[in-house]
Amino acid sequence: MSPNSVDGTGNSELVLCPHCDLAQYLPVLAAGEEAHCDRCQQQLDARQYDPILPPALYAASALLMLLLANLFPFVSMAIAGNRSEIHFFDTSAVLFNQFHQSLAILVWLIIQAVPAFCMLAVIYLKIGMLYRLPARIWVARVLFMLKPWSMVDIFLMGLLISFVKLVATAEISLGMSFWAFCLFCLLHLRTFQVLDRHALWASIAPSPQPVLRVKEGHTGLSMQLKLCHCCTAVMPIQQKRCSRCYTRVYARLPASLQKTLALLLTACVLYIPANVLPIMRTVSLGEITDSTIISGFILMWQNGEYPVAIIIFLASVVIPIIKIAVMFWLCFLASTPTLSKGKRNGIIYQLVDWVGRWSMVDVLVVAFMAALVRFGLLASVYPKIGAVLFAAVVITTMLAAVSFDPRLLWDHQPSADNPQAYLNTEGVIK
Repeated sequence: MSPNSVDGTGNSELVLCPHCDLAQYLPVLAAGEEAHCDRCQQQLDARQYDPILPPALYAASALLMLLLANLFPFVSMAIAGNRSEIHFFDTSAVLFNQFHQSLAILVWLIIQAVPAFCMLAVIYLKIGMLYRLPARIWVARVLFMLKPWSMVDIFLMGLLISFVKLVATAEISLGMSFWAFCLFCLLHLRTFQVLDRHALWASIAPSPQPVLRVKEGHTGLSMQLKLCHCCTAVMPIQQKRCSRCYTRVYARLPASLQKTLALLLTACVLYIPANVLPIMRTVSLGEITDSTIISGFILMWQNGEYPVAIIIFLASVVIPIIKIAVMFWLCFLASTPTLSKGKRNGIIYQLVDWVGRWSMVDVLVVAFMAALVRFGLLASVYPKIGAVLFAAVVITTMLAAVSFDPRLLWDHQPSADNPQAYLNTEGVIK
């Protein structure tokens, strides 16, 4: 642990690593310090200089920028004397009016509703650290559950890709709302960077600690302890619900490998039609062209748009395939009682978990272009069924990563108390 861990004395707090289940005592951290797991180097805690004011101010500023992003023109496009202007909300509203309700609701959720809720939740919880507001536990639980589904950063990348594709044939003008949205993205990301999760939950209730002193270097499961992934509390393995956040807690996620494999197989089934069927229909001077992900990449490459073509190819083709293949491999390792490299595989899991959400960029590009490019037979863009299917692929792979329990990769490693023990997929010592 870094800084150096201390004994289970004084004000130190027992923690279980969420990635390898190693029991360690968390030292008292000074502002700006971080603590990392001794075995897998996963960050266990990070102390902020001020756990209340900066997150609340950043979140409030982000909400103000989101409000401004919806009040003024977002982007306008001019072609052959015709002009099309949209507001930020039109990105989803146009899709809804074009009878793509499922895609419209998804886009609205990940670029407006979820980010706005997260910022409101941060403000509410920070005020709750000063005044005992109701429902803080519920708000905190939902906040950390929805955090990965806030994709404003991915939408900003999608906007830049769309501009590169359109600027060669049209004049693009950026409205005041676009710059407000850029500031919203930065403030949104900064809010989560300065959010002290440990201090937030400690303000709701102290972390419950085992009655008996626990030795470091042993796994929680070997000492009949388990971790609440919601609030990081440690509790006896017989206890069904967390005494702090009331979440249902398991020693290992039940049927983790089965759920992960089922979601991965679903993603494989969806991935084929998502790439074969058109993702977008383009109308140009009355000529209709249906584009798949691959044909769109080839067209951009032939037009010399190499950076954008590479980004689209990586996000829409390479990343989903690699993520699905790696998750299958991790499931195989987790189910095999062999001395695999838990640290290396844990790092790979964290990487594919983080990068997988960026595959949504192609769907957001289609949504934005469908809202902006509306000139009838002169030039128009319409989303097709491939966009919906590809969005489903991204969602199922993200759910597969959530369903996978990375501690299973470490359960095959020798532990301090029983070097020969290993666990089955249900978390039972064999």
